[in-house]
Amino acid sequence: MKQIALLTLLVLFGLFGTACGTTATAVLSTQPAQTLAAAASPAASGVTSATQVEVTLADNTITSSTTDFKPGVTYTFVIKNAGQRAHSFSINQPVSDTGSLDASLAGALLTVPQQQLPIGGGTTVEYTFPDSAVGMTLEFSCLIKRHYDDNMRLAITVTR
Repeated sequence: MKQIALLTLLVLFGLFGTACGTTATAVLSTQPAQTLAAAASPAASGVTSATQVEVTLADNTITSSTTDFKPGVTYTFVIKNAGQRAHSFSINQPVSDTGSLDASLAGALLTVPQQQLPIGGGTTVEYTFPDSAVGMTLEFSCLIKRHYDDNMRLAITVTR
């Protein structure tokens, strides 16, 4: 009898979990030097309060639907790799300001590693710029050395 009750409970729990399941996407916290962490998608849960930004990475270029941002606003970055090589995506200070790729990567506000951006693939991340980003010199970039050296970066601004 206990086995039947346990089996019934497990089946009901499984059905409940399936009915309430969500699609996972990458969401990033606002802390500096963080990388991707999986979490539930706001779109899957019906929450659409974030402002969507389309970012396309191609070989030696980055394009974005906007380059002007506000602190405290949650942005949903839909990042696509349309290139013939794997790329990374970061929001960081330029190498000319930090002195090296490693320093720019270490101080990046947001980092999406190349494993999350395969050729023809993409990911979605949410990010909220902190007040400390206002007035900083920032860019979207691929911090893979050869790619960055080939000008794979795009200046952005964060203003009140």
